Amino acid sequence: MTAGLSLRVKLTLGYVLVFTVILLLGGLGVYFAAERTLMNSLDDSLRSNISLAQGSLEMDNGQVRFTPELKPAGEISIELLKADGTVIAQVGDREKAPTTPQAVKVGLSSVGTERVLTQALPNHQFLRVAKPTESTSEFLETLARILLLGSTAMIALACAAGYWLAHRALKPVDAVARTAKSIAQQGDYAQRVPHAPGQDEMARLTGTVNEMLDQLAGTIEREKQFARIAAHELRTPLATLQGRLEVTLDRPRSAPEYKKALTGMQGMVGDLTQLSESLLALARTDAPVQLERVEMAAVAFKVSETLEDTAARYHKQIHLDLEESWVQAERDGLERAITNLLENALKYGENGQVTLRVKAGEVMVENAGSGPAQDRWEQLLKPFERGPGMQGVSGSGLGLALVASLARRWQAQLLPQWRPGLFSIRLIFPQERP
Repeated sequence: MTAGLSLRVKLTLGYVLVFTVILLLGGLGVYFAAERTLMNSLDDSLRSNISLAQGSLEMDNGQVRFTPELKPAGEISIELLKADGTVIAQVGDREKAPTTPQAVKVGLSSVGTERVLTQALPNHQFLRVAKPTESTSEFLETLARILLLGSTAMIALACAAGYWLAHRALKPVDAVARTAKSIAQQGDYAQRVPHAPGQDEMARLTGTVNEMLDQLAGTIEREKQFARIAAHELRTPLATLQGRLEVTLDRPRSAPEYKKALTGMQGMVGDLTQLSESLLALARTDAPVQLERVEMAAVAFKVSETLEDTAARYHKQIHLDLEESWVQAERDGLERAITNLLENALKYGENGQVTLRVKAGEVMVENAGSGPAQDRWEQLLKPFERGPGMQGVSGSGLGLALVASLARRWQAQLLPQWRPGLFSIRLIFPQERP
């Protein structure tokens, strides 16, 4: 039934419902408390008058009667009754007093529009004091009307105030919705939600949404830049491969010539495959992180065995210095990160030895040589960036960029270190929580 209503209306209805229930309970409480107070006051008045009447009885010629001094105030009537209800004597408001015999009922009771108190006397007679309740009923009716009218006005005011409060509270939510819709329609990820003042939930909401939009805009911009660079990097080898194919098919060739041409193209296809795998691995670094406990020494040892042929091709040796070390990472990603670091050291390092060291929370790859220029280090962490003079060395320029992205995923640090004649890269993980 409320599915088509706005959130403002729903909140307002909720406010009004709660307020109405509280107001109704409060009004009923006031009404019944007033009624009880008035009736208690009336009963106390009857008790006071019956005590006064009892002290005003006298004997006159063997008859019990009231003394002349007994003059009840207001509309009170006092009667002396026999056991059958016959009136023996009466003072006070005689017009409102019952004139026909009635059964005598001791105690307080309501008879018609009167409140009656009856008390037994020692001589089998009874005193009865009565007072009309019209004034009390009129007061209670007036009070009920005032409560009803006042409650209606307060409920109407609560509706207006509730809607105003709901509108004011939901203004930041409207701003978030408008901004999200505008971004979806226009594709302008530079838009931001106006920050709500204060430190309340709405202020945190707008701040969190703006932080999310900042990260989203940064991710989209990186993806766009990555796509442009990837397209450019793939175009060159594909164009070269296409040219080789066209030259090979330009005229009939002998079987050895075809084999030579196909072997060269097979190497280019292998490079393209490796490039595609690196691009895919780099793209996956934006996926949700799934950390697990990984023992780095075992992973490093496996990587060193895998790259033995690569080391032999570059006339290098891999020196291992491994200690058991458990970190929070992703096994496949850690293996790829160590592989990329070790491959770079084998390709670009000088002399014949590359050291792969693992100790508590850290893996380090060290090689002889000066390493890259220090002022170009940040640039080398971007995709497809390579150092000067490295165009003749095979590679795509994605190795360090992928390691840097994985380090950010794991909240680890990728730190280079230059020493005289040595260059090393350390991947340092956060300390494990106990």
